[in-house]
Amino acid sequence: MLLKSFYAFGLVCGLVPAPLGKVRFLRGCSQRWYLLYTACLHGVLLILLPFTFPQFLHKESNIGNNMVLQWTFTLTSITRVLAMLSGGLMMWLRRKKLLRLSENLLNHCLKCRMLDDRTTKYTTLWKKIRGLLTQTLIVVFLTISVAALILQKIDTYHSFINVSMIVVHVTQFIYVVIMMAGVYVILLVLHWQSELVYVALKDLCVLLNHEERNSLVLAETKAKKSLAILHNLRQLYAENRRLIREVFGTFDIPIAFMLLKMFVTNINLVYHGVQFGNASIETSRYTKILGQFVVISHYWYAILLMNVVDDVTRGSILKMGSLLREFSHLELVKRDFQVQLEIFSDHLRCHPAAYKVCGLFIINRQTSLVYFFYVLVQVLVLVQFDLKNKVEDTH
Repeated sequence: MLLKSFYAFGLVCGLVPAPLGKVRFLRGCSQRWYLLYTACLHGVLLILLPFTFPQFLHKESNIGNNMVLQWTFTLTSITRVLAMLSGGLMMWLRRKKLLRLSENLLNHCLKCRMLDDRTTKYTTLWKKIRGLLTQTLIVVFLTISVAALILQKIDTYHSFINVSMIVVHVTQFIYVVIMMAGVYVILLVLHWQSELVYVALKDLCVLLNHEERNSLVLAETKAKKSLAILHNLRQLYAENRRLIREVFGTFDIPIAFMLLKMFVTNINLVYHGVQFGNASIETSRYTKILGQFVVISHYWYAILLMNVVDDVTRGSILKMGSLLREFSHLELVKRDFQVQLEIFSDHLRCHPAAYKVCGLFIINRQTSLVYFFYVLVQVLVLVQFDLKNKVEDTH
């Protein structure tokens, strides 16, 4: 149900390559109608772009007397528009590639579903994934709702241009937030399939260790079955890693703009927090509560995204490599089984686990902490610049 909800969000925003049927993506007339709907939606978003930067906001609102607030607001709007445009262009320029990737991902999920035998381990794993999907859904609704409420509190006259600006910003927020949630859900689904393979491989390891302790020789039928299971799991894991690399390669530019937007938003939030803290901005209890929810939703999603990126890259490789080492002491298995283990281990060593955004820098839990502290440094510079301007104005 949760996955269907995210699919419906993406379908409404024109962020899926084609409508999905029961087991495959629809072609023909259904796809053409959906392309027409997507073209109209993206056309409306482009037409409304000029309302993103209204001139009255720098004169009539509460940011009109603070140049840094004007700069952060404008830069945040620019990065949001760039993220929105990158997502829209990707859907048109890479639609065939996205459709092929989506079909491969769907087939991969159907293959991995065969591993789930409804035991406690698989049920616990699904509950964990369901919890993360629920958190993401809460963050989506919280981010959109709070953004809409804050924009409505802008101190301006309710003219057509003012209301249009609010509607355009809310629409862009919805589009970008759902796009970011879609990327997260795709990575989470791939992580889920990788964990299914891990649990199945762990069960095989437990079974063979049990045979190692209680038997003098491994039965021929068990030897063949364990070899077939290992071969299947190795293929599924290799396919999973290939799909992860393909997802990162396909969504590389949109992910880069989304991370840029998050980085700028981070600066904006921390700077606004300093301004609210020293009473430089007039506020009420209602706007303070809204601001706290904005901070919570932003960092909540940032933590979810960094965790899933780390899990599908470095974390998955480390877990699988540690599990494969538990097979090394087995003596009853035959040479063919050892060969499959060596091929599995070579695959882990030969394929990099890190994701480089546009080939420039690695993104994981460690680097995200570095970026956060860098934001704090930049905010300190902005605060000093703001204080200097205030001192000069008083003189």
